[in-house]
Amino acid sequence: MREKRSSRRIVFVANGVLQYQSQRFPCYVENISLHGALVSSDDAACDVVRQGERCVLTLQQGDGLPPLDVAAQIIHYGFGLVGLRFVEPDAALETALAAIVGRAAQEEMAGGKGSSRLYTRLGINTDRGRWR
Repeated sequence: MREKRSSRRIVFVANGVLQYQSQRFPCYVENISLHGALVSSDDAACDVVRQGERCVLTLQQGDGLPPLDVAAQIIHYGFGLVGLRFVEPDAALETALAAIVGRAAQEEMAGGKGSSRLYTRLGINTDRGRWR
């Protein structure tokens, strides 16, 4: 099956906040790219959000930088997961996202964060050494 995304998703282990309408849902970022993210939530976020609607994902940048608010569109939702496409990023936001994705890719390649809670929950083996 051909990948439809314009950039590869990188496993990204981080807490975040999904802001939808007037509600805030703590969430867990499962993976991220320059163009979107997959988040999971233990709250009722998936019962409330709707495909095509806009929301904001707040990400921690680390290194003492302020949190990053990213406008997004809900692409899909269900089973505790929300797929997001980032919308209308300006140059500063694109630079900040590139830094986050770059750090996540380095950590993924180094094996520091090579699996996510999603993969564990689904029983997917992420031990790349066993694939060889």
